[in-house]
Amino acid sequence: MIGTTLDKYEVLQKVGEGGMATVYRGRHATLNRDVAIKVLHPHLSSSQRNRKRFAREARAIEHLHHSNILEIFDYSGMETEDCYIITEFVQGETLTALLHRRGALPSEVVAVIGIALCDALAYAHREGILHRDLKPDNVMVRHDGTVKLMDFGIARFLDESQVTMTGALVGSPAFMSPEQAREQPLDQRSDLFALGTVLYHLVSGHLPFAGSNASLILKNVIEGVRPSVSELAPAMSPRLADVVERLMATQPDDRFNDAGEVADELRRCLDDVGIPLLEGTWRDDDWSLYAYLADADGWDARLDAQLKEHLLQRGKELLDTGDHLEALRLFNRLLSMDEENAEVLTLVQGLHGEPAGTPRRGVHAVSAAALVLLALAVLGLWWVGRSRDPRVAAGREPSPQTSTMPRPASPAPLPPPEPLAASSTNDDLPAPVPLAAPAPAPSTPSPRVRPSPRPTSPDAREPDPEQPIPSPALPEAPAKLSIRSGEVIGDVWIDGRKVGDTRQVHYVTPGVHDVEIRGMFVETHTERITASADEAVVLKVRLSPKPARVRFDADYDERCVVALDGVPSGTLGENDRALSVPSPDQPHIVSLSCPGERPLAQHYKYVAGEDTFRPR
Repeated sequence: MIGTTLDKYEVLQKVGEGGMATVYRGRHATLNRDVAIKVLHPHLSSSQRNRKRFAREARAIEHLHHSNILEIFDYSGMETEDCYIITEFVQGETLTALLHRRGALPSEVVAVIGIALCDALAYAHREGILHRDLKPDNVMVRHDGTVKLMDFGIARFLDESQVTMTGALVGSPAFMSPEQAREQPLDQRSDLFALGTVLYHLVSGHLPFAGSNASLILKNVIEGVRPSVSELAPAMSPRLADVVERLMATQPDDRFNDAGEVADELRRCLDDVGIPLLEGTWRDDDWSLYAYLADADGWDARLDAQLKEHLLQRGKELLDTGDHLEALRLFNRLLSMDEENAEVLTLVQGLHGEPAGTPRRGVHAVSAAALVLLALAVLGLWWVGRSRDPRVAAGREPSPQTSTMPRPASPAPLPPPEPLAASSTNDDLPAPVPLAAPAPAPSTPSPRVRPSPRPTSPDAREPDPEQPIPSPALPEAPAKLSIRSGEVIGDVWIDGRKVGDTRQVHYVTPGVHDVEIRGMFVETHTERITASADEAVVLKVRLSPKPARVRFDADYDERCVVALDGVPSGTLGENDRALSVPSPDQPHIVSLSCPGERPLAQHYKYVAGEDTFRPR
């Protein structure tokens, strides 16, 4: 095709190729302007359905005019021999190429890219369009630092989002939202999930969801099985980690509401480290994306110096205001960059209660911060329990025999008396509990603990000094619950609250509890247990998989006869182009016999949820 002319566009050079089309650099014959020519592959252009899908891309973005969205100039139409779209030509590279060239990107670079993508998505969403295939391959960075979102090839108008494409799961599995993987109705929060996976990939260098094939990847997407981004990138911005985790929440209601909210939070990521974000391409700014592309190593060196100064100063300010946890998050980032930073280690050791100058060589930043957090948590919980002891309130020390600390009956912590609200980023985790200040030395009276005021009622009497003060009841030891469900894993709900899954050991208060085991692909199992601290409860259950549902592509004739394990079940038209497969953990054969064609068969086992009939 190189050297030919499509209408008024001369084809000059091949610049890329995707699953649907090949992209060429071209030139407008009369305007002498470079353009990109996206030509649908010949074997796809022969299908009217593919031409319609390609036309939808042109219609979706023809009226979008935004500095961060690739602009479309022309479209061939449905009836031409070669089906193509003409867009602006971007001199630059995709985020995938940038990631391969530089490796994981600094948090602040990722934040700048994320803000530009948020601006593009917010505009498209206001125009009523979902992208539905946001991934690094579909984002280009121009040489001047301008970010361009492109390839709205499977974009869908928001008012059409109730419609799903029968038998065709469209999109990139590794960047797909759980609701898109289930082919459920979508809104703008699906694009935000994909944005979270892009930011995760850029800052860590890893894809969040792994799997040997697309089905396993989608299963992990749906179930939220992935490491936290901060595990893979301990030196990243704590606020950026929070943004990514919230964007990638499994439930849409737990994500941000719109791209504008995300952009505001990403701007705070830059503000946290004293980096100003200017409008435009910021070519004259040392912190611009243009500056990073021009001299990435110099940019990184400036960032290291900026972080070491600004994070230390900001951490000290947070310590002065009593916000120890936020200060530790900043110190953790500093120690991840320089684990032998003497000043930071001194501050951390002070919080941990160690003398200044204690040698701590070789301690990794994450471990140091984790120890500090653990120490503060234990000390804070001890102080809360101590301050509630009536004898401490009266200025008297409890005896060792009547200590208010729980008995070491189990290594697991006692469950809270009330269900904790789920955090905004993960509905499996309890909301963080504020830590109390460390207790002062016993010889120094604490200003927070004062003797109870004397009763002023005329009928009140002084307590008899000869009568011992009754000891508070010790907390009852928790009961241990284990669930044996074989290789099948399900989520465990106790008394209406999700507590984990069947792979974990759970602790409950002694008494009667309702236990439910749920799963995306298993039937719910319900059981009532009576738990006691004296004997562990072990539930042995067999989780039955839900029936699988096989859907048939619209290209198959409705007169085709479908059969399950050789037993005919009627035509596709009679079955509404779908078939239920019971006991999908057992091997099955689904076959299809169409008029004038040879029979087609598909073997099924461990089918999860829905699948599309694809003979192999």
